[in-house]
Formats: sequence, structure tokens, C-alpha cells
Amino acid sequence: MSQSLLRLFKSKRAVSAVISNIILIAAVITVGFVMLAWSQSQSAIYNNQYSNAIKSDTDQLRERVVFEYIYYDKTGNNLTVYLMNSGTIGGVSIANVYVNNTSYAAPTLRLLNGTQTSSLKATQEGYFSISPSLALGKNYPIIIVTGRGSSFVATFAT
Repeated sequence: MSQSLLRLFKSKRAVSAVISNIILIAAVITVGFVMLAWSQSQSAIYNNQYSNAIKSDTDQLRERVVFEYIYYDKTGNNLTVYLMNSGTIGGVSIANVYVNNTSYAAPTLRLLNGTQTSSLKATQEGYFSISPSLALGKNYPIIIVTGRGSSFVATFAT
């Protein structure tokens, strides 16, 4: 038995089979580690995307806009809307306003002292003006869509 074992070690075919098996095992282990690293990086990316989506949805739920006063000046064809951010999150911006199925994109938002602002902080009041063409003596819905996608609806009479 020792002679056959000795012949096995001296045989070039046996050595090349052992080396090829070692190379094959090393390749399989390397591919396994590459797949493990890729799956961990994908998991981190998906986790980051999910947490950003949850934060965005939570911020949207924390938005609250209250219509304080809506005034339509029939002589100047001017609608002024006073509102307040009564939510617990700041940075509430106005993306769109819809009156009588007409869109008014990003009207100029102002604080009560007339200073132009891009957004309202929590508990801050402001207003904007638009110029819709409205008939007198009718009720109209007004829809405000915030920068985060929340919608707030009120009705006013001209």
C-alpha cells in the first residue's frame, strides 16, 4: 500500500488533478464571496430607499394646511387665499393650486408682512394671490397641492 501511495504522489496526473480541484474550489469560494458582497450592497441600497420613502410619507402625513380666509376681488379679478401651516413639520410649499378646474403652478407665497417666502414653517401664516376668471354668485372649490403631494380642499363663494 505504501508503494501505491508513493506512486500516486509521484504521478504527474494525480498532482494536476489535485491542483485543478484546488483551483476549482478557490474559484467557487471567490464567486461566493462576490455574490455575498453584491447582495449586501443591494440590501443596503434597498434599505436606504425604503427608509427615504417612509420618511417622505411620514412628512406628508404631518403636513396640515388650514384655509383662514379666501377673498375674491371681483373688480380686479384677484383671488387672495390666506392659510396657515398647522402641522408639525415645516417647509410646506405650494406646488399647485386648482380653482374651477384650472391649474395655477407654484403661486408666489408671502408671509403676512408681505415678505416673499418659498415655504411656511410650522404654525406660520401666509397668503398667495392668483387671477382666475370666476362668475359672481357661485361656489368654487379650491385645491392646494403641497410640494410633498398633500392635497387640501376648501370651498368659497364669489
